[in-house]
Amino acid sequence: MTQALPGPERLSRPQAIAIIRERLRRLVDDEHCACAAAAHYGVFCGGFRRLTDQQFRERFDWIARPRPQASREELEKVVSLYHLGRQEAEGFGLCCDVETRDHRGCDGWNGFDNQALESLCRDLAARYVVIE
Repeated sequence: MTQALPGPERLSRPQAIAIIRERLRRLVDDEHCACAAAAHYGVFCGGFRRLTDQQFRERFDWIARPRPQASREELEKVVSLYHLGRQEAEGFGLCCDVETRDHRGCDGWNGFDNQALESLCRDLAARYVVIE
């Protein structure tokens, strides 16, 4: 007798984001935001690594401009601390949540369509989901 494979979990977009958020929170610490963790571990959106040095400096020009001699690594540390501070000040779980509203570094969760979120649930949480 053959057993049917279970179908996908049917979730709302906010439920799928909550799954991904929970997985990403395991990768961050007091000095590294989700962008830094995504870049370091090569997961999610790729974080800081998806930007060239020039794009990174332009995207975070208010941080890079007063530090023209700073290395990329030094700037990433400052930007990560900036994101963590914004998270804490605004009461958000991740910088992705802050960016969804502020759009300074990226578009946050808005940068992912439902298919991308479904893939992230599979890749990060080993959960087969369909967003309805």
